[in-house]
Amino acid sequence: MCIRDRYQRRVHGESNFNQVMAQYLDQISNTLNLQEFERIQPLKNLADKAGVKVPHLILGASSLLIVLVLFNYGSSLLSSIIGFLYPAYMSFKTIETSRNSEDSRHWLTYWLVYSFVIAFDPVIAIFFSWLGFVYTFLKIGLFIYLFHPKTRGAALVYDKFLRDLLKKYEEHIDKGISGIGSSIGKTVDAAKPLAAKAAINAAMSNK
Repeated sequence: MCIRDRYQRRVHGESNFNQVMAQYLDQISNTLNLQEFERIQPLKNLADKAGVKVPHLILGASSLLIVLVLFNYGSSLLSSIIGFLYPAYMSFKTIETSRNSEDSRHWLTYWLVYSFVIAFDPVIAIFFSWLGFVYTFLKIGLFIYLFHPKTRGAALVYDKFLRDLLKKYEEHIDKGISGIGSSIGKTVDAAKPLAAKAAINAAMSNK
């Protein structure tokens, strides 16, 4: 077999491998509905420059971040990107471009549930932080489950748990918020004369 034939076989083999990998990545992308990321123009521009599809770029970046988390490096960054930055950007897109009330409700519900998760995370971490990077993966999985369009877990958590809980204590919470607002207002009103007097004294002393 001549060198040219070996080279052609090698190129053909690499081409077949790339096709199989592309099909495999497409299947994963379809399952995870990663086509949603194509709506993000900066990502689309970056993928075009790299010569790959947006979902493939997301999978590659996610794989890299997962490796970093396994070595306990960048876990907080990954959790913030998935749990906060992406939903925040999609909320911005919904506000600016969508007239669909369902999208608005979806992201409002997500932020409500997300707030509860973040508020109680220090307490939960006491019991599960010993899991290390596994705990980070669990949090990331929870965030994805909450906002992903195929699972919409935030709506389920809200309907099954948070809605009844908040409805039960809604009156007490409203009274508490009103009382805090009133106290802040009184404090500000009381501080105004003192601030004005201090400003006058400062001006007089500078003369």
